[in-house]
Amino acid sequence: MKKNLFFSMLAMLSFVTAFVACSDDDDVPTVSESTLTIEAPMNLEQVVLSNLNATIVNVKNNKTYTFSGDQFTQNGNDFSLMLNNVEEGTYNVAASGHLDFLLNGIAGQKDFDLNSNGVSISRKSPSVKLSVSSFTAQGGFVISEIFFTGTTTPEGEQYGNDQYMVITNNSDVTLYADSIAVLESEFLTVDKQEYDPDIMSEAFSVDAVYMIPGNGKSVAVEPGKQLVLAINAVNHKEANASSFDLSNADFEFYDESSNPNFTDPDGTAPNLDKWYCYTATVFGFHNRGFHSYAIARMHETKENWLENYAYTAAYTWTFNESPFDMTTDTYKVPNSWILDGVNLSVESDWQWNVLDASIDKSWTYCGKVDRDKTRYNKSVIRKTDANGKYVDTNDSANDFEAEAVPSFLK
Repeated sequence: MKKNLFFSMLAMLSFVTAFVACSDDDDVPTVSESTLTIEAPMNLEQVVLSNLNATIVNVKNNKTYTFSGDQFTQNGNDFSLMLNNVEEGTYNVAASGHLDFLLNGIAGQKDFDLNSNGVSISRKSPSVKLSVSSFTAQGGFVISEIFFTGTTTPEGEQYGNDQYMVITNNSDVTLYADSIAVLESEFLTVDKQEYDPDIMSEAFSVDAVYMIPGNGKSVAVEPGKQLVLAINAVNHKEANASSFDLSNADFEFYDESSNPNFTDPDGTAPNLDKWYCYTATVFGFHNRGFHSYAIARMHETKENWLENYAYTAAYTWTFNESPFDMTTDTYKVPNSWILDGVNLSVESDWQWNVLDASIDKSWTYCGKVDRDKTRYNKSVIRKTDANGKYVDTNDSANDFEAEAVPSFLK
């Protein structure tokens, strides 16, 4: 009797234990294999992810899973990690970290903080993805202003030493300006010639190249911030009361002149690295706007560029209806290196654009005729859109405000 009772109780206990085990499994099913992926934008190169921390929190029971960067595997611009035996349910997912990368050849960085709430993880939907937002702007940097006309003195005399260019980080990430060069065109927009060979569709012929120095990550420019590149980084009010102070410029164009009658004051700003210039004296922007300008990331060392990118063009110059065979010896920069460009000219004398149309399909100006005396104290300034970004449609007539008040005179 006792023996039968013992076996009956044992059978009942086994049934209860099995029922409880099955009940637990049914109440909290798990997903044996699921993935959490952090997606970086596809337009980035050489992406490095660091300081990554990620969590997924079960909304129902607050169970939290925490992960760090060394658990993730990189595949291109995606960083993934396998999740094992995660309970099915609804989760709040968060991830933060730091990206280093190249964007169109320019080094950049961005901290990110991503959140996605109410994400379902189940056997039918095992994958979770968080995407870092795409980064805007071609190369990030644009020419936002060129002040090339100069000012006038209180006596009405021309003063041109206060010329400057402004370049701005038009993206939403921090970018480095190291190795970005300012280029001036060899050819004039007011003098069209049939140059042979014609390289305009593939390269930009230049008569001056000045580059921002650095080791690749020396000159960080935050989103929306700018660099002022002054012809002379001095307080110009000391020489012209109607001018302005450029002593706080970020960089300056400095030349060691071979002519003692034309010297260049070495101002307070760091000097740009001079790669090449047509003049043996002092460089300055054309104050009537006959050249075009661009910024480019130089993909070669100075020595390699000077050795391999020389350009000789033949053309026929006509004077008093008499033709003369001519050549010009200069250098070229591939269009693929150029981040932004602006054609300048004047309506009365414009003949052609010397930047390829893929870079700038039109032109902008200060002054409507050659030697226009009203051009002084005016600048070309890039327009902004409703979001505060600079307009960049590769069409200077659309993108720039012509004959604007210079930003340093506002």
